[in-house]
Amino acid sequence: MPEPAAIDIELARRARAAFRAGDLDVAKRHAAELWARYEDQAVLASRRVARGPERDDVLGCIGLRFVKWVYHRNEDPRNMVGLINQMAKFAYGDVQRTEARQPTTIEEIEETPYNEDELDLILDRDLLERLYPVLNERERLIIDRTLEGVGDGDIASELEIDPNNLHQIRWRALKRLRTEAERRELDH
Repeated sequence: MPEPAAIDIELARRARAAFRAGDLDVAKRHAAELWARYEDQAVLASRRVARGPERDDVLGCIGLRFVKWVYHRNEDPRNMVGLINQMAKFAYGDVQRTEARQPTTIEEIEETPYNEDELDLILDRDLLERLYPVLNERERLIIDRTLEGVGDGDIASELEIDPNNLHQIRWRALKRLRTEAERRELDH
């Protein structure tokens, strides 16, 4: 089996070659496969550099920087974890500069479209109950308590875990729920 670094190099080279050849579907597939190998690291890096809702913005910027790096750089990936961490720092700067230039106005907030069907789906307890078998007991409790509006500090205290661990456990649980929901949707 090839070393992880060799796999990274091969995926980056294939993505670049396909991009230069104009085969965007193949380029995206290889870039996505490389991203999937380091997405968890990108999530952790975004949590280290940003707080609250900025984390998602930083993660999105890391993703954009990552794709640009894959398509437009010529060097082979050597230390992907280090590269992701460096991208996170720059991505945080991207977010800060964007927010400084374009402050959100009350009108923009009021005009934000919300899809009621999606909100209902998220809060559909019956659907959650059907998906719960993919979670362990602690993950189920975290999701239930979160939906009940219990604060993170109280949940962490109840489970006797560090609040940072709570965020990681909940993130993994939500990811598992999304994956299972998508799998079931494809099966129908």
